[in-house]
Amino acid sequence: MTVQEARDPAAFRDFERDGWQRASAAYEDYWGRVTAQTVAPLLDAAGVGAGTALLDVCCGPGTLARVATERGATARGIDLSENFVATAARNCPAARFETGDAEALPFDDGGFDAAVCGYGIIHLPRPATALAEMARVVRPGGRVAASVWAGPEPGTGLGIAFASIQAHADTSVPLPHGPDFYQFSQPPALAAALAGAGLEDVSVARVEQTFDNRGRGGDALWAMITDAGVRMAGLLSAQTPERRAAVREALAAGVAALPDPDTLHMPALVASGRKPG
Repeated sequence: MTVQEARDPAAFRDFERDGWQRASAAYEDYWGRVTAQTVAPLLDAAGVGAGTALLDVCCGPGTLARVATERGATARGIDLSENFVATAARNCPAARFETGDAEALPFDDGGFDAAVCGYGIIHLPRPATALAEMARVVRPGGRVAASVWAGPEPGTGLGIAFASIQAHADTSVPLPHGPDFYQFSQPPALAAALAGAGLEDVSVARVEQTFDNRGRGGDALWAMITDAGVRMAGLLSAQTPERRAAVREALAAGVAALPDPDTLHMPALVASGRKPG
């Protein structure tokens, strides 16, 4: 499998960093309520327990590191966004966090028992490089695990957002080119990416997750993609007011048409593999 990369990695990296500097404050109120449901499966997949030396790559607000330390692990986290690093340090004072690049980790070979990346590889210009770096910094026999969103399936939150944008937005507006957001959203593709990083015994599991949408209609999903996200937010900010309004109306209609509009389904995939040796 050939893993897609950004045509201009530096430009896409800056776009993502600037976006997360803006969106980090809203992330926990929206996406964080969903991604918290992947924390235990992701740490389990990486074999994180008492005494594990863990690296949390693209650490965001530090939720993975916090739960890992509650399990008795020691944790370090790294993220490109200074705002996320500051938030993670507040949320998890037992761990160490720093600003840095997932594609050039500033750590020695084999210095960790496990490395995890929660929804981070889909935001990187060169995800295969980041996975190889994660494999490099774990010891032989250590584990690497990553989570991504499942594809934009009909009837899911991302499915509604994707369909609304495709139907009503001008997707040709100029933005820094990035890899396909959903290139890892099928189990074979995600497994191949981890195997491509030199990992063995690769497995992929689906995690069903939900967002409590009671009384919110389409407003929460709109905030997720405009206030608490980066790529869709960038695309929508470049639209005319009329197109933005059309997307928002379609999104609200999609939520209202769900069998249970109070619950948004947001499934994910969790993959892990073992470093040989």
